[in-house]
Amino acid sequence: MTDNFIRYGFDKVINVEKVITLFYIEFSKSFTYDGETHDFWEMVYVDRGETICTAGKNQFVLKGGELTFHKPNEFHAIRAGENSAPNVSIITFESKSRAMKYFEGKIIRLSAEEKALIGMLFKEGLSAFSLVDKKNPLLQRMEKLPDAPFGSSQMTKNLLEIFLISLHRRTDMLAKRSRYRYKVNGVAIPFQVKEILDCLERNVYKKLSVEDIAREVGKSASALKSLFSTYKDGGIMKYFNQLKIEEAKKLIREGSLNFAQISTQLNFDTPQYFSTCFKRFTNMSPQEYKSSILQ
Repeated sequence: MTDNFIRYGFDKVINVEKVITLFYIEFSKSFTYDGETHDFWEMVYVDRGETICTAGKNQFVLKGGELTFHKPNEFHAIRAGENSAPNVSIITFESKSRAMKYFEGKIIRLSAEEKALIGMLFKEGLSAFSLVDKKNPLLQRMEKLPDAPFGSSQMTKNLLEIFLISLHRRTDMLAKRSRYRYKVNGVAIPFQVKEILDCLERNVYKKLSVEDIAREVGKSASALKSLFSTYKDGGIMKYFNQLKIEEAKKLIREGSLNFAQISTQLNFDTPQYFSTCFKRFTNMSPQEYKSSILQ
């Protein structure tokens, strides 16, 4: 007699094929690691303190209680944050699952439940594997422990996959770029200020108020002014007009438009106001600037 039971297999949305390294390390305040590139995933969790992480050409702060991933073949480096001696857990592993792409460019602040789960993962992993040289964990390989508890290797794999699936269900991850720091005219600025500068450059031919700019970058007018003041004194509208004058100088050098047309193109109220602004920023009138250009 045949039964009517249906046997279901299990969906493997995230499958970890191999683990390469797994370790916990306490950094000194002066710790720095120049970086590396490898063809497998790296997961970095900061338990306490802060680190400065490099991903590709960008740097960002990873704070205590936060986790990030470096995708395969992405250059990455790490150093202790300013006046911080962080505790960090790192695991590197192979996974070809398409779902892993979800973690690219993300920072995740762990919940209490996720912290408990990652604690279980590292406790199990460290009972199954050990670094060959514990004094140099970022450059060394690990080995299986001969007296590891029964099933500890499989438990490590299972816990890592459960942890990754749990993180994948999150919808409140932070984009790494929100922590990037950029250099503009030699000044290091955070992403939020770079976003404002990009907005101003993108709209140099438009007439914008402080409120318009605030809407463009999704901030209040007061928050916009406060953020911009961390980069430059004098106010955001003065900076915007300065960008317009730099663009006007370029148009004058190109020679295809007269001054009135340039004033209109750049949305100055009148040609007279354009001339006033031009002289304020360059100490020359538009005509004097044109005469100064080497032919």
